Amino acid sequence: MTKITHEAEVQRQHPRYRLPVRCIHNGTPVAVVDISVGGLALRSGSLDVKPGRILDLTLVFPFSGYELTLPINAEVRYVAEEHSRIGLRFTDVSPRQHNLLRFVLDAYLSGEVVEAGDILDVASRRNEGKTREVPRPPEPQGFMGRLKHQGRSVAGYVGIGAVTLGLLGFIGSGIFQRLYLIPAQSALITADLVTVPAPSNGQLTFVASGNEVRAGEPLLTILGPQGNSIVIDSPCNCVVQTRYTRAASFVREGAPVLTLREKTSSPYITASIPQDQVLRFYRGASAIIEYADGTRVKEGKIEPLPSYTSDPSGAGRFLVKLAPGRELEASAIGQPVSVVFNTFSGSTFGTAVGKLQTAASWAGKRIAAILGRDSEVATVPKRAKEPEIENGRRLAGLKSGE
Repeated sequence: MTKITHEAEVQRQHPRYRLPVRCIHNGTPVAVVDISVGGLALRSGSLDVKPGRILDLTLVFPFSGYELTLPINAEVRYVAEEHSRIGLRFTDVSPRQHNLLRFVLDAYLSGEVVEAGDILDVASRRNEGKTREVPRPPEPQGFMGRLKHQGRSVAGYVGIGAVTLGLLGFIGSGIFQRLYLIPAQSALITADLVTVPAPSNGQLTFVASGNEVRAGEPLLTILGPQGNSIVIDSPCNCVVQTRYTRAASFVREGAPVLTLREKTSSPYITASIPQDQVLRFYRGASAIIEYADGTRVKEGKIEPLPSYTSDPSGAGRFLVKLAPGRELEASAIGQPVSVVFNTFSGSTFGTAVGKLQTAASWAGKRIAAILGRDSEVATVPKRAKEPEIENGRRLAGLKSGE
């Protein structure tokens, strides 16, 4: 029974097999202990060799009805006298020898009956693969066929380009919003308003009923708990914006009674921003304002620089006053709006882009001016050359013999 010996992978690169193989060296048979694709082991009875020596060997593989001989060179790797064993490694093995040796070993292990034609076929093999050619698609025929083919190619490239540009635009938009856009925490339409509070506890005996009041006119009268009357006069030529209570009502001290708006005051927008973003406004910023009716102002002007809010409830916020960018009615005061601040123009990159745009605009104007002068010179009609005059007669048109 054939024995198969597998040694540790760290010790052997190829497994060794005990097969009925004979070895001949210089016409003398040498017993084979085991064999592999990479080498073999021999009995050291009749051989006197040292490690490193190259031996010319002939391997004999017996098959049914014939024998196969394979000449091969082997290098002595070690000599184990105590085990009467010599280990050799095959050297200078050609691809055909390698294929043939592997085929024979596989045939022995699988128990197949190997014929001479099989051996010859393996010996003729080349240890390299041929690259399989991929058939080219048929060329389109006719003008319309070529046009359709090119149209499909162009449409594919255009589609890929559109998807790529869309993806880059989406990523760029997200980066731009994160780096340069600051949404306001809250924003509304307001004006310069004056709130008139009750000076003391008591009953309102008079409240101005008109929509407008002049400076110095009485706004309200309160009958105090002691029976004394307190009169509050208007501080300005104002419009009554809000009424909080009516005449004959009882009020507490400090409770709002009226809200006034100066006639010369125009509505504007106030927006609050986070405290940690305020320094970006000092480098330059603009506002994008969107009103409740859908109107949008892209370049809203920031009138004063932001400052800390005096309202204790607005701690950590900055209030920004914005020009509305459109006409607003007094009835719009108090309506909320959407405000987003764009700080790109104040950034380093935005400054560089602005300088490039300025340089390009200047160069364009210069080129246009030069081309304009050239076109003016080209369009001026040329004056006809006056003929020379000699002795009061024109020389143009006179022949030499006259």
